[in-house]
This record gives sequence, structure tokens and C-alpha cells, in this order.
Amino acid sequence: MQADDSHEKEVIMHSRRTVLHRAAAASLGGVLFGGVSWSRASTAETRTVRALLPSASHDTLAVKVLLDTPPSAAPVLTIDGRRVTAQQMDVDGYSWGFVQRGLKGGTTHELTLTDEYGAALRAPWRLKTLPDLDDRPERFRILFFTCAGGDEAKSALAVNVRRALFDRALSFSPDLAVANGDHIYWDLDTALKIRGSARSRARNEEIYRRIAWIDQDLRFDSETNRRSLNTVIGRQIASIYEDRFASVPLVFISDDHDYFENDNGGTWGYTFPPRAFTLNLQRRASAIAYPFALGRPQLPGGALTSETVETVRIGKLAELALFDCRRGLDTRTANGMLFPDVERFLIERLRRSEARHYIHVPSVPFGWTAGKLGDWYEDPPPAGTRDSDKEFWRTSWFDQHQRLIKALTEQRERPAITISGDIHASGAKHFTRSGNIDLTANPLEAVLAGTIGTATGWPSHGRGMFPSTPGKLMGTDTAETQEKNGFTLFDVTPGHIEVRQFNWRPPEPIEVIASLKPYATFRMERRA
Repeated sequence: MQADDSHEKEVIMHSRRTVLHRAAAASLGGVLFGGVSWSRASTAETRTVRALLPSASHDTLAVKVLLDTPPSAAPVLTIDGRRVTAQQMDVDGYSWGFVQRGLKGGTTHELTLTDEYGAALRAPWRLKTLPDLDDRPERFRILFFTCAGGDEAKSALAVNVRRALFDRALSFSPDLAVANGDHIYWDLDTALKIRGSARSRARNEEIYRRIAWIDQDLRFDSETNRRSLNTVIGRQIASIYEDRFASVPLVFISDDHDYFENDNGGTWGYTFPPRAFTLNLQRRASAIAYPFALGRPQLPGGALTSETVETVRIGKLAELALFDCRRGLDTRTANGMLFPDVERFLIERLRRSEARHYIHVPSVPFGWTAGKLGDWYEDPPPAGTRDSDKEFWRTSWFDQHQRLIKALTEQRERPAITISGDIHASGAKHFTRSGNIDLTANPLEAVLAGTIGTATGWPSHGRGMFPSTPGKLMGTDTAETQEKNGFTLFDVTPGHIEVRQFNWRPPEPIEVIASLKPYATFRMERRA
């Protein structure tokens, strides 16, 4: 299965107009991502890597590199001493991509990165391809988390705390990391025109104009908007990832805020599916600062649909199916949150997969509701909740949920597993019924990944509703749902998956993160 990289090719072609834009960057001092206190200082004599975001498959290694200043020529990345072709991922030359195919599965390679003059941009490091498709590894560790984005100026968790959570997660040496949605929080209409009081909207406008004003009266890729997007990426992605994941392949899934809106509806319409302007912002941010998506299918709907789904195959041990539930959100017909092409692909792939474990990784959670419009479920928030728009929820979304759940529970030997993003909490549930579907033969094991960047945006704070079991589902807690920052580790073996969930929340001191222990540990077993 080949990645659908048609949009990234468009970005590369578009980025040939570099001379004028580099001059424009120089007029700003030539520095990308202003306004952040960086852990690595930049000088006039040295160029700095702001972020290094790798990805891997069984035969491919890929790296995105974000620089603080645009170079006069492409940086140089080598794998085992062989130079990899550089791809310019943005107009200005801050973002560069490298993709090397044809490698052997399950093999560790040495990488180097230098600037155009041969000066090292970081120390050499190692990166491993995923297991060969026919391999049967005895163990593979996956790190899951969600909602890592957000700006401190808008009450997100402090950058240094998010780095500390990442560092604790990485201390367990995961083989793969999955960042499930909300890498960016910089909502436009919902923050400036729709939600909240006039006072809060005015405050949002003041912050945006001071830090990064995105002007919808201009082209999405105008110079003003391009600079603002660079700043947002720098403050919310580059600042926390830096190069700490250099040896851990990453996968990014998009959710609502990655399209620069919250999921809302009203008599005026819906924020999703995304309008052209916000779709293009998401695509440009993805081209610049998301790891390469190496497992995208080529669906009949083309890039629009293919970009919302990705599979990760770990030999014959496990397969992950990751999907964005926002871009395809249907508010007009009987379709669901996912494009029909995507739903068909997910169900067909699940039935054909030879993996010992098959895991659905949706951006919108299975098994929990926070009473908001964009849930799979109809459950409303408490009466009188400000900005509630649940009356605009569509029953077709739950209908699609049921089709996906039915496919999961019909697996004969594999447990039915999902691990989701979006909801700012950790937890796990064991479901025996979903609507009219009896799950007792193969219960749904639903997990919340845990949030990295949340400081005040807890469901119980914003909607007065703690994340809870939807009314049409029946089940029990496997791990208590907790509104805390944290992450989840899956240790995948042929016979079971061991899950460990970690969390932390102020006023606990940041120092305890370095020795954080799991608050819940449990297993999900294959059936004999």
C-alpha cells in the first residue's frame, strides 16, 4: 500500500518560489517561530533545528526537519552514509522532508544531519524501520497521547511541563508514538465569532493579533497568514517536540482544532466539514510539521478522503487503523463522521488483516461522551450549559459508529480494541452492549489515551459534564476515568496487550513527572 502524497507534492511544487519569500523572512530577522523561549539558543553563526519529526514503515524511513532560519541550500540528511533527497515542504524553506524507501524491515540505521555547508545540525542518531510484514515480533511498545497542542497565552499547559511528560513517556523506550489529534489550538470563527461571551471573544482577538493573526479576508497562504501559521506551529508543535522523538517514529492524526475550529453547529450551519480556508490551513500545517504519513491508502475519493486514514502494520503482530473523524463529517445526508470510502476501507481492512491484534484509533472516542456536538453519541450536557449545540447532533453519526463497532466485535479471536483521542482524560471501559448490538461474545475494550497539553479545558470545566458512559452503551470501568494530563503505553505481545496509564495534574509538582508510575495497569487478551 503506497502513501497518497499528492498534496505534499503540490506543496513542494508551490514552494519553488523561494527567493522573494526568503527576502521577506529576512525582513523579519529570518527567524521562524518567534515568541517562544527555546531550550537551544540560536546565533548568527549557527542554524538550529527547531524540531525533528521521524516516521517509519517496514521498508521506509522519513524525517521532517524544521529549521529556525531558511538555508541558502537544502540541509543534508544521510542514512548509513547515503545522502537522501531533500524536499522543501514550505514556501520559505524552514521545513524540509526526507524519505528513503527500499530499506530492510526491523533494521536500525544511523542518520546524520548537516547544514548546506557541512556543519552538523545535531549529533548522529539511530532510527529503526518497523518489522517486516511477515515478521512475528514477540513484543512491541506503543505510546499513545492526545491534545498535545495549545498556547500558554491561551491557558494551555506550560511548555516545560509538556516536555517533561514527553520525556517521562520516552524513558520507557517506546517503539512507536501516536499523537491523536489537536496538535494545534488556534480556532478562528468559533473563538472570535461564535462561542463564549463578547468579553472572551475580544480577549481571544487581542491574543491572536498580538501573537499570530490569521486573516480570512486574505488567501490562506498570503504572507501574513504564512508567517502567522509558522508562529503557531513553532509555539505549539516545534516547541514541545524539538528533537526528543528523533529515534521514535511518530504518527499524527488530525482532529477538529487542527482545522483551526471547534466542532460546533447552530442555525447558521456547522463548522465541519471544514471550509476551504481551514482545510487548506490544516493541509499546510500537515505538510510543514506533521511526520510523513507512510501508510495511507489510495481511496476513490482521492487526497481529500485518503488523508483522513492511515494504517500502521507491525509485522503480523499488530495493525493500527488511525482515522480523522472531522473532515468527512456529514451534516446533510445519512452518512456519518467518516467519508463512506473511509468506512468501507476500515471494515474491509479489519476483515482482511492477518495481524494478531487489530486496533482502531479514532480521533473521536468510542465509549465516552462529553455532551458536545461532535460526539458519536446523542447525550446532551446538563441543562443550561452555555454554548450547548447538541440539538444539531445527527443520528447518522451513531449509525456509522454501530457499523464500526459491529465489525470490531465480529472478530473471532482478536479482542475488539479502540484507543481514542479528543476527550481530555485517561481511562478504560469494557462494554457488553452498544445500542442493539450484543457485545458479550467479544466485548469492546475502549481506552482513552490521555492528554498532554490540557490546563483548563477539562470537559467538567467547560461543559459541567465529566466524561461519562453514553446512555446507549453498557459496560464497566477497567481503569477509572480521570481528568488529568498523561499518556498510555501498550505492550503488544502475540497473546495479549498490557496497558499502562500514567497521569499527573497541578498542583502536583513538575518534579514528580520524572518518576511517574502508572495509575492503572491491565491486560486485553486474545481469545483461545
